[in-house]
Amino acid sequence: MNWWRRLWRRKQMEQQLEKELRFHLEQHANELIAQGYNPEQARRRAKLALGGSEQVKEQCRDARGTRWVEDLLQDIRFALRLLRNNPGFAAVVLLTLALGVGVTTVMFTVVNGVLLKPLPYPEPNRLVTVHGHTETWNSQIYGEQNVAYPDFLDCQRESRSLEIAGTLYNGATLSEPGQPEYVDLREISSNLFSVLGVKLAQGRAFLPEEDRRGAGPVMILGYSFWQQHFAGNPEVLGTSAVLDQKRYTVVGIAPAEFRLYGDEADLYTPLGQDTAAYLQNRAVHPTAIVARLRPGATLANAQAELSLVGHHLAEEYADTNGGRTFVVKPLRPPVDDVRSTLWLLLGAVSLVLLIACANVASLLLARAVSRERELSMRVALGASRGRLVRQCLTESAVLAFAGGAFGVLLAALGIGPFLTLWPGSLPRAQEVHLDWRVMLFAIVVSLLSGLLFGMAPALRAPARGLEQALRAGARTIEGTARHLHGTFVISEIALAVVLLVAAGMLGRTLLRVSALHPGVDIRNVLVTRMALSPGVLADPGKIRPAWQDVLSRASRVPGVQSVAIVDTVPMREGNNQIGYWTSADVPPANRRPVALATSVSPDYLKVMGISLRRGRFFNDQDRMGGELVVVIDDVLAQNAFGEQNPIGKRLWMPDMDYGPFTVVGVVGHVRHWGLAGDDQAQVRAQFYYPFSQLPDQSLRRWSELMSVVARTNLAPLSVVDSLRHEVRGVTGDQVLYEVRTMEQLAHGTLARQRFLLLLFGIFAGLALLLACIGIYGVMAYLTGQRVPEIGVRMALGASPVDVIWLVLRESIGMICVGLGVGLFGAVAAAHLLEHLVEGVRRADLSTLAIMIPVLVIAALLASFVPARRASRVDPMTALRQE
Repeated sequence: MNWWRRLWRRKQMEQQLEKELRFHLEQHANELIAQGYNPEQARRRAKLALGGSEQVKEQCRDARGTRWVEDLLQDIRFALRLLRNNPGFAAVVLLTLALGVGVTTVMFTVVNGVLLKPLPYPEPNRLVTVHGHTETWNSQIYGEQNVAYPDFLDCQRESRSLEIAGTLYNGATLSEPGQPEYVDLREISSNLFSVLGVKLAQGRAFLPEEDRRGAGPVMILGYSFWQQHFAGNPEVLGTSAVLDQKRYTVVGIAPAEFRLYGDEADLYTPLGQDTAAYLQNRAVHPTAIVARLRPGATLANAQAELSLVGHHLAEEYADTNGGRTFVVKPLRPPVDDVRSTLWLLLGAVSLVLLIACANVASLLLARAVSRERELSMRVALGASRGRLVRQCLTESAVLAFAGGAFGVLLAALGIGPFLTLWPGSLPRAQEVHLDWRVMLFAIVVSLLSGLLFGMAPALRAPARGLEQALRAGARTIEGTARHLHGTFVISEIALAVVLLVAAGMLGRTLLRVSALHPGVDIRNVLVTRMALSPGVLADPGKIRPAWQDVLSRASRVPGVQSVAIVDTVPMREGNNQIGYWTSADVPPANRRPVALATSVSPDYLKVMGISLRRGRFFNDQDRMGGELVVVIDDVLAQNAFGEQNPIGKRLWMPDMDYGPFTVVGVVGHVRHWGLAGDDQAQVRAQFYYPFSQLPDQSLRRWSELMSVVARTNLAPLSVVDSLRHEVRGVTGDQVLYEVRTMEQLAHGTLARQRFLLLLFGIFAGLALLLACIGIYGVMAYLTGQRVPEIGVRMALGASPVDVIWLVLRESIGMICVGLGVGLFGAVAAAHLLEHLVEGVRRADLSTLAIMIPVLVIAALLASFVPARRASRVDPMTALRQE
């Protein structure tokens, strides 16, 4: 406390110190006068005895313990004064730093919100998820297993370590109030919100007695759905809505932006009220489980407990649960598909920041060299080397904090556009905003940047050779400074090479994959999901005629040439991966090859424009009761049958619960995973099977997945309203949703590549600009220091061309070294891009042949300006400068 008091009262203490020194001086002088000295002699002897007053003051200040703070404040004031006196220099440095810190802060803000922030629930570290596990399950292809609903109930009842809740993805048709529409539905157990520790925005959660069959139907509205469809009216509580022909009572409103697994649901209903037969089947695993560790419980306790439950279930239900257990893992946000992209971008902007730091370091070094006489004078007057280093670092820190402040401002302005440009929906985008973590990051980055670019001029603070430094003119420059300048330029060029080559690779990749044939004719094809009438879905006998009626009605719409139905559409989210074998001796599931299965109607090949290579496609005779048939693509034909003719061969697929199937045709491969991603996909083989041969017990589930695809002779989106009106059905509650064109889907598969190309192009452009500014600044400075030498050369007969070549030769040397170093970094970046970005191949000579000359030409142009200026130096004027 005394330390702070001494610091804040230093002006008062300075006055007291002055009075005390004056008192001691006068007291001693009076004693000398009493001894017989005249007043003038007495004052002189008193001053000699006391010592220099300023030295005494310095000693007293040191004794207070606040000297370093006072020095720091003095250095800060001095730094601000220097910046005020050099506005051009300050503007260039601050702008460079603001760009570097700004783009880095934008990327860290996104990384922080998406990847680093904990889940937005109380005590998120106690939240876990429970997955099913069997040794034969290929989780690398299929992902983590969910849990059968009866198994979920057993785990919920038997667990003492976990409070367990379940969720189920679904969809339904909301027919009242308003026009019929398809909604995103989550069926949840009654305790889901309490397990997560989430309070509803309005109303209440489901009661335990409502989470069972026969209970009164109730629903909770999603917050966005409530705002959009009910204008945020709280009086909606207690009203009713008709969902899948059943009337529900609205009892609550979910909190704003509540997203458990990435998407915000429209409606929530009790999971226990669902009477679907598959929910009672332990062989079907649709239920996702989220749980919270009870007080005192650990992850190991929960795992041991559920492993025991799984063992008991495997013994009791050996036919469905044999070899099956449960795995407990910490709950993590679903961000795996963007994780690598975000880290890649953060690494790229870090290179831009390093280039900015090298640029500023070069400018500060040039200013330090020009201030060498000033710093030498300070040393001669008693300043220590440490004191000079602190002063230089303080000046750098002031610049860094000012640049960082402007950078944070740029980041605040740039986050919105970045999120808008992101292809598709960014997971956890609602969590992306400036917070204390981002501000701390910006401060740390600014401090480290200040240390980085302030170290070079600080280390040049003179400690010896003072006489030479004081006598030297302002235009002397040592080899050390020249080497440091060269090092900074080489670093900037090397980093710029990495970003330019990366941008070139992405651009070349985009050009290459854009030219690939997707395997379908994407022109004039409309794709839309469709929800049949809930009344139709409730009666399996009506489903096949209903789909036939949809096809018949859709084909009558003006502008529609042909129409089909399909469960999974190429280049759109969703796939069905099935293991197959070529004989009845089928191996275990984890050893079977896997193919993409697609259920279609006969005109699908015609609608999509897929080429028929051998045999035939489906026709109206391929129905239930007839021979079970499939059509395979040429990838599956090669994998399964090699060079043999696959027509007439058979395939066994135990996961489909019926078969075997006879191959009747071979079609061309379709890039289901997108133009860029299909070549690297783990599962590429494809087969098609008739929707008309699906067993009755599968019809309802498959009908919930089906889409309508139509080839048109008009702009596809222009027929949507007519098509929607035509297929709405007798009851008017058949709905089309998620309407797209195949061109949009194909274009969307390259959205991330285009986004990365845009950002890397911006980063590479910034890097090139900063590198050129750095080269220009260094060459202009070095050339300015050599004006007397150039004057002598020209006086001895050197021509302007000789002078230009003299300057460019030095620049070319730095550029070549920078290119050599940068190419090693570019090779590493190429390997990284190849693994992280779909479709990227290793950089070849063509990429280097395009991007390297761009950098070399830009760097030479930046060097030519100071070289040309040097060639116009008047020899007599240059010689007089000495």
